[in-house]
Amino acid sequence: MGTIDDIRRAAFELRQTDPQEAVRVLRRAAAEGGDAEVLARGALAEIYLEEFGDLDGAASEFRKVLAAAPGLAAAEIGLARTRREAGDFSEADAGFSRALESLSRDVAMFEKQPPPGAEEVVLTVLEVAVELAELRAASGHDKAVATPIDEDLLQWAAGEKLFDAEGDQDDWVRFHSLWTRLRLITGRAEEALAAIRESERQGELPPAEAARLLSLALEDLGDLRRAGAESKRMLDLLPPPWPLSETLRAAHLLGDDELLTRAVRQWPADSEEAAALRKALGAPELVGLKKPEA
Repeated sequence: MGTIDDIRRAAFELRQTDPQEAVRVLRRAAAEGGDAEVLARGALAEIYLEEFGDLDGAASEFRKVLAAAPGLAAAEIGLARTRREAGDFSEADAGFSRALESLSRDVAMFEKQPPPGAEEVVLTVLEVAVELAELRAASGHDKAVATPIDEDLLQWAAGEKLFDAEGDQDDWVRFHSLWTRLRLITGRAEEALAAIRESERQGELPPAEAARLLSLALEDLGDLRRAGAESKRMLDLLPPPWPLSETLRAAHLLGDDELLTRAVRQWPADSEEAAALRKALGAPELVGLKKPEA
């Protein structure tokens, strides 16, 4: 088995069953330098972050990746996320910004001939833009300058139908969900409403997903009645049982317990979901009957 195979095995299999052994394998691979070091240290950083919750260890490995491959967007994003979790918002902002600039340049080059996988790069651009916008909004930045993304690139991606590539609507849903979130963070709820309605009309968004996003935008505008109506439309389009959080949200927006009453019948009586719905209705908890002792 070659070094690259070792890295793949450690990154995708060993990390689940024996993360300490995965670390040992990856450290041996990193010692070889070159591309192997970049791949191995990137995998190490992910293991430190996700398996061990070691922010400093993950940050150290991401920095070593960037020393070996300056400007690598994936490492910039990973490092920025560790710094955000550690409370170093200034460094997180700088890392997200560098990654966004790099990825945006890549997307701009796709306009001549989109390569395979171009849609995933665009989605990553949007994810990073949302994370940066959320970071800046929490830090008190003006909404007009919350994120430096060039949204003409997103318009181009939508116009090119990049998200038809997978043959389902999952990428379209992800794309429009992220763009809606970005618009709401940056104070453009009316723009979000128009875009969602057009996306539903074009068939890019399933009706239930469109209703969910419309509800979020209407709530952002303070129109709780219409937000609740769209949330209810979403539930009516979904097969039972309805998602608990969405059911509670719709009932809250509408001030209507009828949705809760309908939903509680969709779950097993002894389930946690049914218990949460009964609690929201103010109904008593179910009491298990015990057999009398002999």
